[in-house]
Amino acid sequence: MDNEIINNPELDGWIKKSIEINASDDKVWNTLTNKDLIKKWATAFEEGTVVESDWTEGATVTWKSAEGKNLIKGKVAVSYPSKLLKLNYFDDENAADDAETGEYEEHYLLSEHGGTTTFTVDSGPLSDHYIKSLDPQWDNALRLIKQLAEEQ
Repeated sequence: MDNEIINNPELDGWIKKSIEINASDDKVWNTLTNKDLIKKWATAFEEGTVVESDWTEGATVTWKSAEGKNLIKGKVAVSYPSKLLKLNYFDDENAADDAETGEYEEHYLLSEHGGTTTFTVDSGPLSDHYIKSLDPQWDNALRLIKQLAEEQ
């Protein structure tokens, strides 16, 4: 099934999901890092979400509400375009850019084979409360990312 999301609960406290996307890894990468496209798939988490980052290693990443309030802030730990994006987040969404990041991370892995890209997201560690809240939101986000990448 084209829209099937594969859940891979390997580690307690982590959300791990994969989806097959009928698009190149470059198109999926663009969907993940293009400000205008992020606005479209980030609605899965909160309507009006915008992001500020240039997605280079060491760059700050700030997800903001439609009203401009910081929702979550972090740093790009690894940026290997069209292959891997690893984000480490601060415990405080208003932390200084040079502060130490906390434990929460997101990893975006792209693997292309014959024009189809497997996109995998790892998100954690999270409490059970956040897993219950974010798990269906990530399902929606993956479906939107798939749709947007395939439309390019």
